[in-house]
Amino acid sequence: MKRIYLDYNASTPLDPRVSEEMISWMEAWGNPSSIHEEGRKLRFAIEQAREKVAKLLGVKSKEIIFTSGGSESDSLALMGIAYGNNDKKRNHFIISAIEHHAVLETAAALKTRGYEVTFVSPTREGIVDCQKIASFLSDRTLLVSVQSANNETGVCQPIEQIAELCKQKGIFFHSDVIQSVGKVPLNFKELSMASLSAHKFYGPKGVGILYVKEGTPFEKMIFGGSQEKGKRGGTENILGIVGLAKALEISLSEMEFQGKRQFQLIEKLWDSLADLPGIERVGDPLRRVPNTLLVTFTSLRGHDLLIGLDLAGIAASSGSACMSGTIQPSHVLMAMGYDPQRASSSLRLSIGKYTDEEEISESAQRIKKVVLEQLNYYPKKEIVLL
Repeated sequence: MKRIYLDYNASTPLDPRVSEEMISWMEAWGNPSSIHEEGRKLRFAIEQAREKVAKLLGVKSKEIIFTSGGSESDSLALMGIAYGNNDKKRNHFIISAIEHHAVLETAAALKTRGYEVTFVSPTREGIVDCQKIASFLSDRTLLVSVQSANNETGVCQPIEQIAELCKQKGIFFHSDVIQSVGKVPLNFKELSMASLSAHKFYGPKGVGILYVKEGTPFEKMIFGGSQEKGKRGGTENILGIVGLAKALEISLSEMEFQGKRQFQLIEKLWDSLADLPGIERVGDPLRRVPNTLLVTFTSLRGHDLLIGLDLAGIAASSGSACMSGTIQPSHVLMAMGYDPQRASSSLRLSIGKYTDEEEISESAQRIKKVVLEQLNYYPKKEIVLL
Protein backbone atom coordinates (compact mmCIF):
# COMPACT_ATOMS: atom_id res chain seq x y z
CA MET A 1 0.00 0.00 0.00
CA LYS A 2 1.39 3.36 -1.04
CA ARG A 3 1.73 5.86 1.78
CA ILE A 4 0.22 9.30 1.18
CA TYR A 5 1.63 12.35 2.92
CA LEU A 6 -1.00 14.97 3.84
CA ASP A 7 0.94 16.82 6.54
CA TYR A 8 2.87 19.49 4.64
CA ASN A 9 2.02 22.13 7.25
CA ALA A 10 3.99 20.12 9.80
CA SER A 11 7.02 19.70 7.52
CA THR A 12 7.83 19.50 3.84
CA PRO A 13 10.16 17.11 2.01
CA LEU A 14 13.58 18.47 1.11
CA ASP A 15 13.59 19.65 -2.51
CA PRO A 16 16.30 17.74 -4.44
CA ARG A 17 17.66 21.05 -5.77
CA VAL A 18 18.08 22.25 -2.20
CA SER A 19 19.80 19.01 -1.27
CA GLU A 20 22.27 19.48 -4.13
CA GLU A 21 23.07 22.98 -2.93
CA MET A 22 23.72 21.74 0.60
CA ILE A 23 25.84 18.77 -0.52
CA SER A 24 28.16 21.13 -2.38
CA TRP A 25 29.16 22.59 1.03
CA MET A 26 29.45 19.30 2.94
CA GLU A 27 33.25 19.29 2.92
CA ALA A 28 33.65 22.96 3.83
CA TRP A 29 34.54 22.40 7.48
CA GLY A 30 36.12 25.71 8.53
CA ASN A 31 34.64 28.11 11.08
CA PRO A 32 32.95 31.13 9.45
CA SER A 33 34.36 33.40 12.19
CA SER A 34 37.98 32.46 11.41
CA ILE A 35 40.09 34.89 9.38
CA HIS A 36 41.93 32.22 7.37
CA GLU A 37 40.88 31.12 3.89
CA GLU A 38 38.83 28.15 5.11
CA GLY A 39 36.79 30.43 7.37
CA ARG A 40 36.48 33.27 4.86
CA LYS A 41 35.03 30.86 2.29
CA LEU A 42 32.18 29.96 4.62
CA ARG A 43 31.64 33.56 5.72
CA PHE A 44 31.26 34.55 2.08
CA ALA A 45 28.67 31.77 1.54
CA ILE A 46 26.65 32.90 4.57
CA GLU A 47 26.64 36.55 3.55
CA GLN A 48 25.81 35.60 -0.03
CA ALA A 49 22.82 33.62 1.28
CA ARG A 50 21.81 36.57 3.47
CA GLU A 51 21.90 38.91 0.48
CA LYS A 52 19.80 36.48 -1.56
CA VAL A 53 17.21 36.10 1.21
CA ALA A 54 17.01 39.86 1.74
CA LYS A 55 16.50 40.48 -1.98
CA LEU A 56 13.80 37.80 -2.18
CA LEU A 57 11.95 39.30 0.79
CA GLY A 58 12.48 42.90 -0.33
CA VAL A 59 14.39 43.97 2.80
CA LYS A 60 17.95 44.91 3.81
CA SER A 61 20.51 42.16 4.40
CA LYS A 62 21.40 43.58 7.82
CA GLU A 63 17.77 43.02 8.86
CA ILE A 64 18.09 39.23 8.44
CA ILE A 65 19.05 37.06 11.43
CA PHE A 66 19.58 33.35 10.83
CA THR A 67 18.18 31.18 13.65
CA SER A 68 17.62 27.50 14.45
CA GLY A 69 14.02 27.61 13.22
CA GLY A 70 10.54 29.01 13.73
CA SER A 71 10.23 28.49 17.47
CA GLU A 72 13.47 30.33 18.17
CA SER A 73 12.52 33.12 15.78
CA ASP A 74 9.14 33.59 17.49
CA SER A 75 10.66 33.50 20.96
CA LEU A 76 13.52 35.77 19.96
CA ALA A 77 11.14 38.33 18.46
CA LEU A 78 9.07 38.79 21.63
CA MET A 79 11.91 38.51 24.12
CA GLY A 80 14.27 40.57 21.99
CA ILE A 81 11.95 43.57 21.76
CA ALA A 82 10.85 43.28 25.41
CA TYR A 83 14.42 43.49 26.71
CA GLY A 84 15.66 45.82 23.98
CA ASN A 85 12.99 48.45 24.59
CA ASN A 86 14.22 51.35 26.75
CA ASP A 87 10.79 52.86 27.42
CA LYS A 88 9.76 50.79 30.43
CA LYS A 89 6.28 52.37 30.46
CA ARG A 90 5.56 50.46 27.26
CA ASN A 91 5.21 46.94 28.62
CA HIS A 92 1.95 45.81 26.99
CA PHE A 93 1.79 43.04 24.37
CA ILE A 94 -1.25 42.12 22.25
CA ILE A 95 -1.20 38.53 20.97
CA SER A 96 -3.82 36.63 18.99
CA ALA A 97 -5.19 33.63 20.88
CA ILE A 98 -4.60 31.31 17.92
CA GLU A 99 -0.84 31.79 17.63
CA HIS A 100 1.61 28.92 17.51
CA HIS A 101 2.65 27.74 20.98
CA ALA A 102 6.10 29.28 20.40
CA VAL A 103 4.46 32.72 20.55
CA LEU A 104 1.85 31.90 23.20
CA GLU A 105 4.31 30.36 25.63
CA THR A 106 6.82 33.17 25.17
CA ALA A 107 4.03 35.67 25.86
CA ALA A 108 3.09 33.69 28.98
CA ALA A 109 6.72 33.79 30.12
CA LEU A 110 6.80 37.57 29.64
CA LYS A 111 3.66 37.83 31.72
CA THR A 112 5.43 36.15 34.65
CA ARG A 113 8.18 38.76 34.29
CA GLY A 114 5.80 41.66 34.83
CA TYR A 115 4.70 42.40 31.27
CA GLU A 116 1.01 42.84 30.49
CA VAL A 117 -0.35 40.54 27.79
CA THR A 118 -3.75 40.74 26.09
CA PHE A 119 -4.89 37.68 24.13
CA VAL A 120 -7.35 38.45 21.32
CA SER A 121 -9.79 35.77 20.16
CA PRO A 122 -10.74 35.43 16.48
CA THR A 123 -14.18 35.21 14.86
CA ARG A 124 -15.92 31.87 14.30
CA GLU A 125 -14.34 31.91 10.82
CA GLY A 126 -10.87 32.09 12.39
CA ILE A 127 -10.10 35.72 11.52
CA VAL A 128 -8.50 38.11 13.99
CA ASP A 129 -10.47 41.34 13.65
CA CYS A 130 -8.40 44.49 13.18
CA GLN A 131 -10.93 46.66 15.01
CA LYS A 132 -10.89 44.34 17.98
CA ILE A 133 -7.13 44.74 18.22
CA ALA A 134 -7.55 48.52 17.92
CA SER A 135 -9.84 48.51 20.96
CA PHE A 136 -7.04 47.09 23.13
CA LEU A 137 -4.29 49.47 22.00
CA SER A 138 -2.97 52.04 24.49
CA ASP A 139 0.04 54.30 24.91
CA ARG A 140 1.64 51.44 26.85
CA THR A 141 1.39 48.92 23.98
CA LEU A 142 4.82 47.92 22.73
CA LEU A 143 4.08 45.06 20.32
CA VAL A 144 1.22 43.34 18.50
CA SER A 145 1.86 39.81 17.24
CA VAL A 146 -0.53 38.12 14.79
CA GLN A 147 0.40 35.26 12.51
CA SER A 148 -0.12 35.69 8.77
CA ALA A 149 -1.85 32.30 8.42
CA ASN A 150 -2.90 29.83 11.07
CA ASN A 151 -1.09 26.50 11.08
CA GLU A 152 -4.28 24.52 11.83
CA THR A 153 -7.03 26.25 9.87
CA GLY A 154 -4.88 27.80 7.14
CA VAL A 155 -6.96 31.00 7.47
CA CYS A 156 -5.05 34.14 6.45
CA GLN A 157 -5.12 37.12 8.79
CA PRO A 158 -5.45 40.80 7.78
CA ILE A 159 -1.85 41.58 8.66
CA GLU A 160 -1.62 44.45 6.17
CA GLN A 161 -4.41 46.32 7.98
CA ILE A 162 -3.03 45.42 11.41
CA ALA A 163 0.45 46.54 10.37
CA GLU A 164 -0.93 49.87 9.13
CA LEU A 165 -2.88 50.35 12.36
CA CYS A 166 0.26 49.71 14.41
CA LYS A 167 2.30 52.04 12.22
CA GLN A 168 -0.17 54.87 12.75
CA LYS A 169 0.03 54.37 16.53
CA GLY A 170 3.82 53.97 16.64
CA ILE A 171 3.50 50.37 17.81
CA PHE A 172 5.74 47.54 16.62
CA PHE A 173 4.19 44.59 14.79
CA HIS A 174 5.48 41.02 14.59
CA SER A 175 4.04 38.30 12.39
CA ASP A 176 4.76 34.59 12.39
CA VAL A 177 4.69 34.03 8.61
CA ILE A 178 5.88 30.44 8.80
CA GLN A 179 2.76 28.95 7.19
CA SER A 180 2.53 31.66 4.51
CA VAL A 181 5.96 31.82 2.90
CA GLY A 182 5.84 30.33 -0.58
CA LYS A 183 2.04 30.08 -0.44
CA VAL A 184 0.75 33.68 -0.55
CA PRO A 185 2.41 37.06 -1.29
CA LEU A 186 3.81 38.96 1.71
CA ASN A 187 5.05 42.52 2.16
CA PHE A 188 7.84 42.37 4.73
CA LYS A 189 8.59 46.09 4.61
CA GLU A 190 5.33 46.78 6.46
CA LEU A 191 6.34 44.52 9.36
CA SER A 192 8.62 45.28 12.30
CA MET A 193 9.57 41.63 12.71
CA ALA A 194 8.74 38.33 11.02
CA SER A 195 9.55 34.67 11.70
CA LEU A 196 10.29 32.05 9.02
CA SER A 197 11.28 28.38 9.11
CA ALA A 198 13.02 26.62 6.20
CA HIS A 199 11.46 23.18 6.59
CA LYS A 200 8.01 24.64 5.87
CA PHE A 201 9.06 25.57 2.30
CA TYR A 202 11.04 22.47 1.23
CA GLY A 203 14.25 23.45 2.99
CA PRO A 204 16.19 21.73 5.79
CA LYS A 205 15.11 21.45 9.41
CA GLY A 206 16.99 23.31 12.13
CA VAL A 207 17.30 26.68 10.39
CA GLY A 208 15.07 29.75 10.18
CA ILE A 209 14.99 33.52 9.91
CA LEU A 210 14.01 36.39 12.13
CA TYR A 211 13.52 39.57 10.15
CA VAL A 212 14.06 42.65 12.35
CA LYS A 213 13.36 45.95 10.63
CA GLU A 214 15.98 48.60 11.11
CA GLY A 215 15.01 50.84 14.04
CA THR A 216 13.12 48.13 15.93
CA PRO A 217 14.43 47.83 19.52
CA PHE A 218 16.11 44.46 19.96
CA GLU A 219 18.43 42.73 22.40
CA LYS A 220 20.00 39.39 21.65
CA MET A 221 19.05 36.42 23.79
CA ILE A 222 21.85 34.00 22.85
CA PHE A 223 25.23 35.26 24.02
CA GLY A 224 28.70 34.14 23.09
CA GLY A 225 30.29 35.35 19.87
CA SER A 226 29.41 38.32 17.68
CA GLN A 227 27.77 36.29 14.93
CA GLU A 228 24.68 37.51 13.06
CA LYS A 229 25.72 41.16 13.27
CA GLY A 230 25.96 40.80 17.05
CA LYS A 231 22.28 39.78 17.37
CA ARG A 232 22.66 36.02 17.93
CA GLY A 233 25.71 34.21 19.24
CA GLY A 234 26.77 30.79 18.01
CA THR A 235 28.59 29.31 15.03
CA GLU A 236 26.29 29.49 12.02
CA ASN A 237 24.65 26.44 10.44
CA ILE A 238 26.27 26.81 7.03
CA LEU A 239 24.51 23.85 5.38
CA GLY A 240 21.14 24.96 6.73
CA ILE A 241 21.64 28.57 5.68
CA VAL A 242 22.60 27.86 2.07
CA GLY A 243 19.77 25.33 1.90
CA LEU A 244 17.27 27.84 3.27
CA ALA A 245 18.26 30.48 0.71
CA LYS A 246 17.89 28.03 -2.17
CA ALA A 247 14.56 26.71 -0.87
CA LEU A 248 13.17 30.22 -0.50
CA GLU A 249 14.23 31.12 -4.04
CA ILE A 250 12.52 28.03 -5.49
CA SER A 251 9.34 28.34 -3.41
CA LEU A 252 8.75 31.98 -4.30
CA SER A 253 9.37 31.31 -8.00
CA GLU A 254 6.81 28.46 -8.00
CA MET A 255 4.28 30.09 -5.65
CA GLU A 256 1.69 31.27 -8.17
CA PHE A 257 1.54 28.01 -10.11
CA GLN A 258 1.52 25.80 -7.02
CA GLY A 259 -1.07 27.98 -5.29
CA LYS A 260 -3.63 27.56 -8.07
CA ARG A 261 -2.95 23.85 -8.42
CA GLN A 262 -3.13 23.08 -4.70
CA PHE A 263 -6.29 25.15 -4.20
CA GLN A 264 -8.06 23.02 -6.82
CA LEU A 265 -6.82 19.78 -5.24
CA ILE A 266 -7.95 20.81 -1.75
CA GLU A 267 -11.41 21.73 -3.05
CA LYS A 268 -11.61 18.37 -4.79
CA LEU A 269 -10.71 16.65 -1.52
CA TRP A 270 -13.35 18.60 0.39
CA ASP A 271 -16.02 17.86 -2.22
CA SER A 272 -15.24 14.16 -1.80
CA LEU A 273 -15.51 14.29 2.01
CA ALA A 274 -18.37 16.77 2.45
CA ASP A 275 -21.09 14.11 2.64
CA LEU A 276 -19.54 12.28 5.62
CA PRO A 277 -21.85 12.21 8.69
CA GLY A 278 -21.21 15.02 11.16
CA ILE A 279 -18.36 16.60 9.21
CA GLU A 280 -17.80 20.37 9.31
CA ARG A 281 -15.26 22.47 7.47
CA VAL A 282 -13.45 24.87 9.80
CA GLY A 283 -12.49 28.43 8.96
CA ASP A 284 -13.11 30.78 6.07
CA PRO A 285 -12.95 28.55 2.95
CA LEU A 286 -11.61 31.29 0.67
CA ARG A 287 -9.44 33.48 2.90
CA ARG A 288 -6.77 30.88 3.47
CA VAL A 289 -3.52 29.45 2.19
CA PRO A 290 -4.33 27.18 -0.77
CA ASN A 291 -2.99 23.89 0.60
CA THR A 292 -4.94 23.42 3.85
CA LEU A 293 -8.23 21.77 4.82
CA LEU A 294 -9.35 21.49 8.45
CA VAL A 295 -12.47 19.51 9.35
CA THR A 296 -14.14 18.32 12.56
CA PHE A 297 -16.61 15.55 13.36
CA THR A 298 -19.47 15.28 15.85
CA SER A 299 -18.48 12.02 17.52
CA LEU A 300 -14.89 11.09 16.70
CA ARG A 301 -11.64 11.53 18.58
CA GLY A 302 -8.84 13.24 16.68
CA HIS A 303 -6.13 11.04 18.16
CA ASP A 304 -7.92 7.81 17.24
CA LEU A 305 -8.68 9.15 13.78
CA LEU A 306 -4.99 9.86 13.15
CA ILE A 307 -4.01 6.37 14.26
CA GLY A 308 -6.64 4.87 11.95
CA LEU A 309 -5.42 6.97 9.04
CA ASP A 310 -1.80 6.09 9.72
CA LEU A 311 -2.69 2.40 9.59
CA ALA A 312 -4.49 3.15 6.32
CA GLY A 313 -1.32 4.68 4.90
CA ILE A 314 -2.12 8.38 5.36
CA ALA A 315 -0.04 10.88 7.34
CA ALA A 316 -2.17 13.75 8.67
CA SER A 317 -2.47 15.94 11.77
CA SER A 318 -4.95 17.02 14.41
CA GLY A 319 -5.15 20.12 16.57
CA SER A 320 -5.96 18.04 19.62
CA ALA A 321 -3.36 16.21 21.67
CA CYS A 322 -3.53 12.97 23.64
CA MET A 323 -2.03 13.20 27.11
CA SER A 324 -2.20 10.37 29.68
CA GLY A 325 -5.29 8.85 28.09
CA THR A 326 -7.20 12.15 27.85
CA ILE A 327 -7.76 14.46 24.90
CA GLN A 328 -6.69 18.07 25.04
CA PRO A 329 -8.81 20.14 22.64
CA SER A 330 -7.23 22.35 20.00
CA HIS A 331 -6.56 25.79 21.50
CA VAL A 332 -7.22 27.28 18.05
CA LEU A 333 -10.71 25.81 17.72
CA MET A 334 -11.54 26.62 21.35
CA ALA A 335 -10.56 30.25 20.73
CA MET A 336 -12.83 30.23 17.66
CA GLY A 337 -15.78 29.24 19.83
CA TYR A 338 -16.00 25.51 19.13
CA ASP A 339 -17.10 23.25 21.98
CA PRO A 340 -14.51 20.88 23.49
CA GLN A 341 -15.84 17.84 21.64
CA ARG A 342 -15.55 19.47 18.22
CA ALA A 343 -12.18 20.97 19.16
CA SER A 344 -10.96 17.45 20.01
CA SER A 345 -12.05 15.86 16.76
CA SER A 346 -10.24 17.96 14.18
CA LEU A 347 -8.40 16.58 11.17
CA ARG A 348 -5.94 18.77 9.30
CA LEU A 349 -5.13 17.76 5.74
CA SER A 350 -2.34 19.79 4.15
CA ILE A 351 -0.88 19.10 0.72
CA GLY A 352 2.18 20.28 -1.20
CA LYS A 353 3.91 20.41 -4.53
CA TYR A 354 4.46 16.66 -4.63
CA THR A 355 0.77 15.86 -4.08
CA ASP A 356 -1.01 14.77 -7.25
CA GLU A 357 -4.64 14.27 -8.28
CA GLU A 358 -4.44 10.49 -7.98
CA GLU A 359 -3.33 10.79 -4.35
CA ILE A 360 -6.24 13.12 -3.60
CA SER A 361 -8.75 10.60 -4.99
CA GLU A 362 -7.15 7.72 -3.12
CA SER A 363 -6.92 9.77 0.09
CA ALA A 364 -10.62 10.59 -0.03
CA GLN A 365 -11.51 6.90 -0.29
CA ARG A 366 -9.25 5.88 2.59
CA ILE A 367 -10.36 8.74 4.84
CA LYS A 368 -14.04 7.98 4.26
CA LYS A 369 -13.47 4.30 5.06
CA VAL A 370 -11.63 5.07 8.32
CA VAL A 371 -14.18 7.68 9.43
CA LEU A 372 -17.17 5.42 8.76
CA GLU A 373 -15.49 2.53 10.57
CA GLN A 374 -14.82 4.68 13.62
CA LEU A 375 -18.30 6.16 13.64
CA ASN A 376 -19.63 2.63 14.01
CA TYR A 377 -17.06 1.75 16.65
CA TYR A 378 -17.55 4.88 18.77
CA PRO A 379 -21.27 5.67 18.45
CA LYS A 380 -21.80 6.66 22.08
CA LYS A 381 -18.34 6.48 23.64
CA GLU A 382 -17.75 9.29 26.11
CA ILE A 383 -14.72 11.46 25.47
CA VAL A 384 -12.61 12.52 28.46
CA LEU A 385 -11.50 16.12 28.14
CA LEU A 386 -9.01 18.15 30.09
